Amino acid sequence: MSVPGAVSAVGDLDAAGGADAFLRHMLWRYPGQRQPVVALLGPRGSGKTDLLRAVSRACGGTVVHAGLDFEENPVDPVSAAALVAFQMMRGWDNLRRGPVFHRFGLGLLALNENLDADRGRAADQIRELIQQYTRNSRSGRFAAGVEHAAAATMDVVAQGALSPLVSGPAREVVSAVRDQAKPVIGSLLQSAARWGVRDALRWHISVPEAESARSIDALIRLSSTSRSAAVGPLMAAFLADVKDQAERHPPLRSACSCVLPAHGARRDRHDHAWVLLVDGAQTPAGRRFLTELAGARSRNQAADMDGSGAADPLLVLAACEQWQSEWTSWWCEPWRSTPLAATPQRRVPLLSRATRTLWARENDAAVAVERGPAAAWWYPVWLDPMTEEQVGYAMGRSDPSPARPLPASVVHRLTGGHRGAVSAVLDEPFGAHPGPHGPAVSLLAPADEDGTPLWAHALETSLPEGLPVPGTAWSTAPAIVLAAAYLADVRTAQDPRLPATSTELPRSLELLRRHLWVSTFTHRHSRIRQIGWGDSDGPATLHPWLTRSALTALNTARPARPDGTSPWHELFAAQSVALAALPAHGGEAAAVERGLFHDLALGRFAPVAAALADRFDEDHRAWIRLLDYLSSAPCRLLYEHSPQEAYALLLDGVEDGGQTVLAVATAKLLALLWLYSDPLTEHTRRWDGEIQECFTRLAHNSRLLDVSPLQQAAAAFA
Repeated sequence: MSVPGAVSAVGDLDAAGGADAFLRHMLWRYPGQRQPVVALLGPRGSGKTDLLRAVSRACGGTVVHAGLDFEENPVDPVSAAALVAFQMMRGWDNLRRGPVFHRFGLGLLALNENLDADRGRAADQIRELIQQYTRNSRSGRFAAGVEHAAAATMDVVAQGALSPLVSGPAREVVSAVRDQAKPVIGSLLQSAARWGVRDALRWHISVPEAESARSIDALIRLSSTSRSAAVGPLMAAFLADVKDQAERHPPLRSACSCVLPAHGARRDRHDHAWVLLVDGAQTPAGRRFLTELAGARSRNQAADMDGSGAADPLLVLAACEQWQSEWTSWWCEPWRSTPLAATPQRRVPLLSRATRTLWARENDAAVAVERGPAAAWWYPVWLDPMTEEQVGYAMGRSDPSPARPLPASVVHRLTGGHRGAVSAVLDEPFGAHPGPHGPAVSLLAPADEDGTPLWAHALETSLPEGLPVPGTAWSTAPAIVLAAAYLADVRTAQDPRLPATSTELPRSLELLRRHLWVSTFTHRHSRIRQIGWGDSDGPATLHPWLTRSALTALNTARPARPDGTSPWHELFAAQSVALAALPAHGGEAAAVERGLFHDLALGRFAPVAAALADRFDEDHRAWIRLLDYLSSAPCRLLYEHSPQEAYALLLDGVEDGGQTVLAVATAKLLALLWLYSDPLTEHTRRWDGEIQECFTRLAHNSRLLDVSPLQQAAAAFA
């Protein structure tokens, strides 16, 4: 079997690359190998749906696959399994016969049959149902018989299986599936007698709910149970059908691009998984379906006495924009950089680096035992954000002129590679780009015909329910603004306690974390971070798109009183006081440094630069760490001035004031790196050269023997 390569559809190259990487690393399987439920994580609008579509296209006609969208069609688990079965019953290029689902089909028909109260008459009804299911027509009656059987079967499925819990738009998809699936069901009925119906009947005896009854009695028992109680047996029947089909009717062998483990044997002899793509996994309907699927796998595993026959080949890729608490037993939350000690926790990998081996290292053993935890089937992975190159490609398509008004690096840093944010920046009416003296991207520009500013549009389309979009005036800071100001300090991720001055802050942080807007995946490392901090993992930060939008709301808000101070000053001053009352993580020195951070956020540049210069000859690596920390403070100047104007204002009089070389070089470094940390500042060769010169000058004026950290920093800007 061959795994198709990357999809070349215009606008989907990055998603196609992710789809290709996912299939190459996750599609291969050896006989009897268990498959995880992969949770594709990313905040709202990050491109998860695009990735699912790209995977579906990459599967093509050679990888058995199906898709569900619980955002659009919130059907119950039985209906969802029926929709998947209908999609998988199509013809596949490398299968001699299309898949059939006899166990699931018989159970579904029995569930929706109104049986007589008398057991004998009920048994006759079930037998007639089975005969109708397996009846072959002679050639003279073939066309009419198949058409009638298909219509009757789809009436049973649509009216019985799909209708009770379906309302609204979902009913339309039921009708569409009913019409499209008629020929497929007809083909199933036509050939059912030849392909395993007896095995399907025997299987219904084996499920625990049948209590070892005969096949007819097992189906009668299933038909008389409640719909909710029947979900488990029907999901198990669905998985058993998938497993049986994959084993009895393997695909034709051909070359593929799968990446097998280094220790894998017989690299050219492996099977491929079937793929189920699920969108909206965080919805109630999506969660219930996937929970039932994992539960059915666990029950199948517990019923498998020799431990070799329960593994089905279904690989699930489920797009989810919320973290689920049950995953925490096995995986470190995306907003924590260090797994809990003495636990099986691991870091959630990027999709591009996700391999089955990482999941199997701990989880495969857990699900293999009797009563294995259903949560162990899950494998959360993080969707890779767009790279700067991909952002530049998208910008080239939106504006193919040679002189693009926006640098791709600025758009990439502002959006953090978030696909929805990139589209918002590049979409009309944002085509009227700001002039040379304004910021590279103005979040105050209208984003729609109603004149909604871009920052408000960003928050309206991104914030989870429960976090309102700020207006232009408020008496107390909105929750998202409080969270953005608090998380602007990268050291707050290490603090075990929150300041008690705001009751909104804990709840807003919890919502932003759960909806994946706070994570370690969006921290933008500066060029000197590794010199000062070493190889330590990045801290948890609020996504740059929300950070910049929320702080823009703070900057544009009007004071509560005409003669009052700006909300920006009030918030950061109050936060500084509140945090000073808490023990700082790192002791008194860390508390002093945090005070300098907030002073810089309040615009007190000169005293902060002087304090930084005073600490220069203590420890150069620690000094660079402090410089990197302080320069990450929010810079209000850039909301009203271009980076060049802001730099001139910060350095006004510094070189003419008779200060030492150390003081001047420190002030220049702090100013340039502070502006560089803002996503709207373009990094230029001229400023890189000035930063390199300042580090070199400091190395020449140091009193310490070891100046290698300063030399490394200079080389980073060469």
